[in-house]
Amino acid sequence: MKKIVSIVCSMLIMSVILTACKKTPIDNPQPVQQELITTIRLNVTNSSGFNKSFNYKVLNGFNSSEPGIKLVEDVELLPATEYNVEVTVLNEADTPAQNITDEIISENTEHLFLHQSLPETGAGSIAFSDGNKDDNGAPFNRTVKFTTGAAGDGTLIVTLKHQPTNKNANTPDEAGGETDAQAIFPIYLK
Repeated sequence: MKKIVSIVCSMLIMSVILTACKKTPIDNPQPVQQELITTIRLNVTNSSGFNKSFNYKVLNGFNSSEPGIKLVEDVELLPATEYNVEVTVLNEADTPAQNITDEIISENTEHLFLHQSLPETGAGSIAFSDGNKDDNGAPFNRTVKFTTGAAGDGTLIVTLKHQPTNKNANTPDEAGGETDAQAIFPIYLK
């Protein structure tokens, strides 16, 4: 009789253990989607009252397999002049449009804005300084100062990097990580 009671007790303990270890399957796991970015906007001001915005818009979003039409505004500035620049990031595919900038600011240690001028110096160029910092004191550069060169034409490239490996980088390749968006503006200094 003792042997039967022992076997029954062992079976009960095993069934409790097996039931407790049962895992619930996850139905249809969903991939994590990144925010859709359609627009990089430069808000440009200076101490002389200049106040203008310039947009670079990709209708279906940056990094889309079918980006669609690009709407690019020319950036016309005075030569040899300082400007304060703030970058705004939008998803204008939704109605109403979503301003993604606050989310990027809240994750500033995981993002980096890079500003590049072609040419780097001389006529049509822009020099960059005073970029703002992230919560760890590393470059973030959502706000930055532009100092324009002599009159001429050039190109401004604004890149938003996600999880850069080098926050002190000057180019997207040096920064590493993923490119969330890259806007290429024609520059006219006249």
